[in-house]
Amino acid sequence: MLNPIKIVAIIPAYNSGPSVCQVISQLHREVEFIYLVDDGSDEINKTYYNKCLGFGKVELITLPRNSGKGYALFHGIEEALKKSPDYILTIDSDGQHQPKEIQKFKRFLNMGNKEYDLIIGSREEVRKMPFRSKLGNVFTAKLFKSLTQSSLKDTQSGYRMLSKEFASDVIRNIKPGRYETEMKMLLYALETNRKIYSIQIETIYINENKNSAFRPIFDSIRVLSSFSKYIAVAVASFAMDYIIFLLFLYLLNASYIYSHIISRICSGVFNYYANKSIVFKSKSVSHFEKLRYIGAVIFNLSITSPLLYAFVGILNVSPPIAKPCVQFTMSLVNFFILRNIVFKKNSLGGKY
Repeated sequence: MLNPIKIVAIIPAYNSGPSVCQVISQLHREVEFIYLVDDGSDEINKTYYNKCLGFGKVELITLPRNSGKGYALFHGIEEALKKSPDYILTIDSDGQHQPKEIQKFKRFLNMGNKEYDLIIGSREEVRKMPFRSKLGNVFTAKLFKSLTQSSLKDTQSGYRMLSKEFASDVIRNIKPGRYETEMKMLLYALETNRKIYSIQIETIYINENKNSAFRPIFDSIRVLSSFSKYIAVAVASFAMDYIIFLLFLYLLNASYIYSHIISRICSGVFNYYANKSIVFKSKSVSHFEKLRYIGAVIFNLSITSPLLYAFVGILNVSPPIAKPCVQFTMSLVNFFILRNIVFKKNSLGGKY
């Protein structure tokens, strides 16, 4: 028997049709409460949403106009946090997500894994995806995997579970938008060293997923735009790191270890504020968030500094060559950790 975990669900809906009623009819038995967020739907769909209130444990949040899935999610998360849940579940309204799959999430959490911040329902059956869904999802997932070295196969799945703490951070540190908001959540989780988990889920595509409001070309561009900004900041941070390292090493005649420490601190500060203002568009001044990031920089230095000494002091590699070698080695270490610990296979079919 599964131990009770307080879960509040959020369903963003925009002209989703009657399928939302079926989703809620199955979901309301599995969660503590449901917030159905009407993102400016037409009058016909509003009648479906009002019918959903009859299931109980459901509250309708009506937005005056269509603002995008990200805004709908954030309105729901803000309300859900008031109920002090253990986790917040997000699920799409078009019927492609099976509410019964929440049992997989619960089983995983009951295995003693309550420290995870973000759990994503991964749609493994790529062959069954309609073209309009596959176009953006598959390309984005492959690009994400190659650039972040993670094993996450589905970056756009709307079937997610967020811990209360992570959900609170997301609200404070990410500016919502449309479908790109879900990518921002994932990038923020990676940037702040959150624990991410992936569980394989069954997905049903009704009428080739025609009820979905996702626009394959336009919305894919929005998603990739956020991702490209994240990559651009990472490249700029690396360039800054290397340039400052060389300046301290040759112009100021500092030791290579001291130059490395200064360059990493400077590039770390730049990376933090650039991601904050450019990628996530956050105005938050959370001290806990800053401490978390400082901890990540210190952890990085604790590994890269000895590595740099090994390359230069033991292997006699030139410091300008050793520096990028160390960063590359660190990337391999991160990849090993992600592949073998964070996205490790498990009995539920998910991947750490």
